[in-house]
Amino acid sequence: MRKEDLLKPVDSEFIGNSESNLSKVQKINAQILKTGTTTVGLTIKDAVILGTDKRATMAYFIASKIAEKLYRIQDHLWLTTAGSVADCQFLVDVLQAETTIYQLGHDNKPMLVKSAGKMLSNILYQNKMFPFEVGLILGGVTEEEGPTILDISAYGSILPEKYCAVGSGQNFSYGVLEAKYKDNLTVEEGKEIIKKAITASIIRDMASGNGIDIAVIKASGPAERELIPI
Repeated sequence: MRKEDLLKPVDSEFIGNSESNLSKVQKINAQILKTGTTTVGLTIKDAVILGTDKRATMAYFIASKIAEKLYRIQDHLWLTTAGSVADCQFLVDVLQAETTIYQLGHDNKPMLVKSAGKMLSNILYQNKMFPFEVGLILGGVTEEEGPTILDISAYGSILPEKYCAVGSGQNFSYGVLEAKYKDNLTVEEGKEIIKKAITASIIRDMASGNGIDIAVIKASGPAERELIPI
C-alpha cells in the first residue's frame, strides 16, 4: 500500500466521529500548549554567536524560567531551538549522535556545518506530513566554510544567513539585527547586538524572558558561554 492511500478518507460513521472528536482535541491542545521563545544568531569575523532567552511557556503559563534552548552538538557546531520541547530534544539527541558517528569515521575531522544542516533537513523533510514543531538555527565554524549560520524550518528548508531570529519574539529581534548588523564585527560587538536583540523581544513578547544565554563558537576549542540573568 502506498503512503498516499493511508491518508485517503474512509467512509465510516465511527471513524468520521472519531476524526471529528480528535480534531477538536487537537485544537484544544494546540491552544493550551502554544509556546513561544526568542532565538538569535549572527556571524562575525572569525566566529558565530548564538543567543536565546530562558523562558518556556504553555499559553499564558510560564512553565520554566531556566529552559535550555542552546545546545552543543560538537565543539564547533551549536544549535538553538524553538517550538515543541520534546521534538527539539529528540532532534538534538539524533544530531549529536549522527555527527559523532561521522567524525569517528573520519579521524575526528569536524563535520561541515552545511552537511550537518542537510542531515537535519532530511530528517525534517521525511516527516513533513506530520512535522516536528520546531524552528532551528544551526551555527558553527570550519576551516572550509568559515562562520556559518543556517535557518532551518520545520519542513526542512535551509536558509544560509549572516544573521537570523526564530521564535515568537523574532519580529522584535529582527528590528535590532537589521539596524545594527554589519560585516566583520568583533566578538564584543556581536555579543552586544545579540543582547539588545533578545532584550527587545523580552520587553515586547510575553513568551520570552528570564535571562539571556549566549555562546560564541570558534573554529577550535570549546565555545565561550555566558548567562545574563534578567
